[in-house]
Amino acid sequence: MSSCLGSNDTVSELGKDCEILTFTLASDSIEGLSSVVFTIDQLNGRIYNTDSLPYGTVLKDKVKCTVRLASTVSGCRVLQHATGDTITWNTTDSLDFSKPVEFKNYLWDGVTTKSYVAQVNIHQVLPDTMIWETYAENIIDEPIKAEKTIVFGNSNAEYYYMYIQPANATESYRLYRSAVGDGKNWTVASLSGLPAGEVVLSQITEYESQLYAVTTKGALYHSSDGQSWTAVSNAPTIKALLGSIKASTTGTIGQPSALAAVISNNGTLAFAKMDKSQGWSTGDALDDAFPVSGFANVNYVSNFNNRLMIAGGRDKSSNLLNSTWSTSDGLSWAQLTDDASDNLFGKQEGASIIQYDDKLFMLSGIMEGDTASSKIYWSQDGGVSWSVSDTMAVMPGTFKARGFTSIYVDQNKFMYLFGGKEKNNSNVLDQIWRGRINYLGFKDDE
Repeated sequence: MSSCLGSNDTVSELGKDCEILTFTLASDSIEGLSSVVFTIDQLNGRIYNTDSLPYGTVLKDKVKCTVRLASTVSGCRVLQHATGDTITWNTTDSLDFSKPVEFKNYLWDGVTTKSYVAQVNIHQVLPDTMIWETYAENIIDEPIKAEKTIVFGNSNAEYYYMYIQPANATESYRLYRSAVGDGKNWTVASLSGLPAGEVVLSQITEYESQLYAVTTKGALYHSSDGQSWTAVSNAPTIKALLGSIKASTTGTIGQPSALAAVISNNGTLAFAKMDKSQGWSTGDALDDAFPVSGFANVNYVSNFNNRLMIAGGRDKSSNLLNSTWSTSDGLSWAQLTDDASDNLFGKQEGASIIQYDDKLFMLSGIMEGDTASSKIYWSQDGGVSWSVSDTMAVMPGTFKARGFTSIYVDQNKFMYLFGGKEKNNSNVLDQIWRGRINYLGFKDDE
């Protein structure tokens, strides 16, 4: 098409842009619909909202749809899949979006067209529900007495290191390894240096890029690769390896890292710490109600300080506990829980704790009477008070209650539970379970 405006030298040709430029929806009965941002995929002809509407949103009535078309579009026809109607549309009338809607634009030339399929995404699952599945099983082809899985390596090559003690007492410890992000395919790795039958596997700890393990006789071993282990020279006699505290440079005073332990100091139990040069310092005498076995531990941040917390377990007199304790230096510990409070978990050992969804998550362990529990507890105040999870985040009926699981959360917010025992003297369950709260995966899955 051309236009002559007093001169044969000027020729103007209309463009062939046939696109939808903007797209909005609005409804008086659906709060916030007008503020939902829709993506227009011009290449593939799709229109959709990346952030899905809340679970339970119902588009039972027509909603007002407004689009802006390119100036060269001469008309638009719409097919509503919900009704089966095809209509000539004026770009502002209400449409039924309970099912996808197709738009077909026609250019001024009567030949060129462009089609779009628009849909409104609505979450199809309850956001607060935690969905669990058996992720892997039958990894080890023999009965297992004890197991500990720990993530070790650097950011470019992290692996699950699964240490096992076979139920056959004559067999030595074994190591299985799988890449983080896999967990289904495991290979046997060489393992040397650990004294047979003496290592407290549940207390294996990573500290300053090395792994540390303690024996029932109080000796400390370390490894830089997780496979070859040697005794730490000049270490005190260790009663329990409590965990590690990361270094921090936040604030005006730097916080050094530490490996926390309970040691025997001239026959008296005391708190102690090892620094990254393997130098030792002794702190307060051990409180009589402090756990020395069967406890859970977790690293977390409080008031800009890295802290180590332990929960449950048994004290030096073998009494079962339901308390939590915390430290920022490994030498001085404070009890967080109030013995008179109702907001506590039951007395137990072999629980598992990790920071998850900005809270502390605890999967119960083995309670009094040697009975395992599968209750989930949450703490929003750093371990001071605890509440039982509601029906949205619970273990499924197919999950066997257990204690002494290893726990890990990956970058996609999946939580992994490795192994565990139904009773203190049971063999380890050769399973890996995986779960995630639905709303933590919405962004990843869409």
